[in-house]
Amino acid sequence: MPDLSFVLPLFLQSALLPLVAALAVLAALRNVRNLRASGAAAALALAAGFLASYFAVFHEQWSPAPHQALDWMPWIVVFGAAGALGAQLAGQATVRIALRVALSLAAAFVVAWPAAAGMGMVKILAAIAAGGLLMAAAWNYLSRASTSRPTPVLLLMVVAGGAALTLMFDSSQAIGQLSGALASALAAVAVCNMPRMRVPFGGAAAGVAVLALGSLLLNAYIYSGLPLGYVALLAGALLADPLVAAFDRARQRNASFASHAGAAVLSALPVLVTIALAVKTAQESGGY
Repeated sequence: MPDLSFVLPLFLQSALLPLVAALAVLAALRNVRNLRASGAAAALALAAGFLASYFAVFHEQWSPAPHQALDWMPWIVVFGAAGALGAQLAGQATVRIALRVALSLAAAFVVAWPAAAGMGMVKILAAIAAGGLLMAAAWNYLSRASTSRPTPVLLLMVVAGGAALTLMFDSSQAIGQLSGALASALAAVAVCNMPRMRVPFGGAAAGVAVLALGSLLLNAYIYSGLPLGYVALLAGALLADPLVAAFDRARQRNASFASHAGAAVLSALPVLVTIALAVKTAQESGGY
């Protein structure tokens, strides 16, 4: 009989627990119409699922006064959720965009800054700027697309799940577990985003997901040696949706189930390539 002592805790902490926590929040807020309509319910569910997994994985290791970059993750999710909800309520588009950029740069800063002494100021500032601006760009697009397309939550789920496997094979099991937890929480939100249940995945939820996933990937790149090429492939997977949407516009046709499915499949291709490269590297190094 296979030894489940390693696999079972991973499944419980990184798949089942965040899924149940996110579903519980969605169920509790199901009849709160204002929270459902605004997308706040989905944002709170993502935050709850991620935090439940985080504290299951780290529990006694976490320091409320951060001593390392991963200690910042709960604060990034909590303040990111609050800021994302605030940005959602902002009346002017320029204010929303400015808030998203500020929150994204702040998340990148707290993740990257502890490595300034080792990497050098120029590299750290470049990492903060690139990471923060990429997160803000993804957040803005996914927020806008979520009003008319069901694909943003699916793309984020695929990328987070692929990042989880890649990180576990190549870089950091702990960061991989957290990415898997985010994917599970996104799966709960995706299920409840179906037409009959319709808990919207809005800009606030996109912000929580992007800040969490972007911070995890930046953390893995700086501290665990995740290759930049892997990060580029995973981030590039999110381009599938705007490419398919642009193709639909060029052909002057409305988005259909086929185009949504095509975007999901297209996003999976670079994710699968990334996982395959990570597995190959692990095999060559004797890890698997």
